Amino acid sequence: MTPASPELVPPRPRWDDHAATIVASEPLGPHRRLVLAMTTLEARFGPGQFLNLSVPGHVLRRPLAPSRHEGTEVELIVTPFGPGTRDLVRLPVGTRLQALAPLGNSFPISSGDAALVGAGAGAAPLAWLAERLLRAGRTVHVFHGAPSAEDRALVQTLYERLGLEVRYFSEDGSLGRRGYPTEGLAELLAGGAGATVYSVGPFALMRAAAQLAIAHGRPGYVSLDVHMACGVGACLSCAVQTAAGQKHACVDGPVFEVREVVW
Repeated sequence: MTPASPELVPPRPRWDDHAATIVASEPLGPHRRLVLAMTTLEARFGPGQFLNLSVPGHVLRRPLAPSRHEGTEVELIVTPFGPGTRDLVRLPVGTRLQALAPLGNSFPISSGDAALVGAGAGAAPLAWLAERLLRAGRTVHVFHGAPSAEDRALVQTLYERLGLEVRYFSEDGSLGRRGYPTEGLAELLAGGAGATVYSVGPFALMRAAAQLAIAHGRPGYVSLDVHMACGVGACLSCAVQTAAGQKHACVDGPVFEVREVVW
């Protein structure tokens, strides 16, 4: 029997447009760590929720999931892969921006062990989730994938500050084992671990993690990285096909239980 899955909450967060100031910026390999001061943000981010951040010179904002939220400061990991994110990581400390927040739903906290499967900047929301899981007394297994050893600084910053052991997998074998993080997940589940699976990263990675969770009768959750132009359900650009019909990642997600998604 498949274990009961906790509800995804909150389904409709209360959001607002907030002033945000960059107060820290540092490189982490190919990524960049940004810290925003958001003094008017009263609601707490849940792991997996996101903000839609303005970038000077660009009409559309960029959706980013925090890796930590402490006091008035929100930590983000940004990977420059398009014009908007490339311009964002070049902004100096002191730059003032606007952020719609908090948006979307969050990962539920498992009732037992948790297995986190990610790659690249997908480690950001997973690290925030790991912190919450540890506070709840859960055992957390972390599997991280990368093309090469370039992600070591990112993972050390996000996971190792929590005291977690990370099992690395890289395509060229320069970081941990050669291969993919789902290989580690498969070994964990095959060994009988009763873990809830959480995954953030490329679609193929999340699909593989989802299929493993389903095959082993475990609950599983993914954060779908689809194009979200507005972040508040107005433009309907982030359609996701689910077993219950079409939903939208920005308001119905971005976190979905793996059995909901039509893979």
